[in-house]
Amino acid sequence: MKKILLIFSFAIFLLSCQPIMKKFYGIKNPEIENEKTILIKVKKYKLDSQNIVIVKSKEFPYVLNGQSIPDGAIYDSEGKYIEYRQTDTSCNAGLFQFIPELKTSNIYNKPNKPNLSEELAKFTNTKGDSIEPLEKADFYLLIYWTVWTGRLNKDHVKIWEDLAKANKNCKINVIKVNLDLQETWGKEELSKITNALKKKK
Repeated sequence: MKKILLIFSFAIFLLSCQPIMKKFYGIKNPEIENEKTILIKVKKYKLDSQNIVIVKSKEFPYVLNGQSIPDGAIYDSEGKYIEYRQTDTSCNAGLFQFIPELKTSNIYNKPNKPNLSEELAKFTNTKGDSIEPLEKADFYLLIYWTVWTGRLNKDHVKIWEDLAKANKNCKINVIKVNLDLQETWGKEELSKITNALKKKK
């Protein structure tokens, strides 16, 4: 039964794998989230409430551009990016198989992309403060998700998170990156960002 559910979820996921910008442009009045509203959704969808970060306002347009939702990025223990996609155009559905097979003895494709430290520098915790140092792990899995795109995204975030926890071959530290507009940015920054997004429609 569990296998059938996973296959069904995988099939639905393929239909949802599209750039977040394309979806975002269709929203007239996007919701502004904060720590409380994000944690309400985290609890509702039974996600782990640890290691949730948000994007800094100045980094938001760059992080959002070209990003699919939900999406993931994997880094090794040294913070080097690991490419899990078969090709540049492959969907992020490959994570369903890649996460359970992660192990320290495997050799992975590590293209020259920004490392984990560079990526984490774009984020804060849900209060808008600096992120605490991450717990040491064999691999780090960044999962990009939003509140506003509906339950489908959270279903897949939950599956990826559970797959990481279930992997007995290594320790995987999961960091969930929320890509909603944030109250901590302040009205002026929010206005700049929403106006810029509207111009791109």
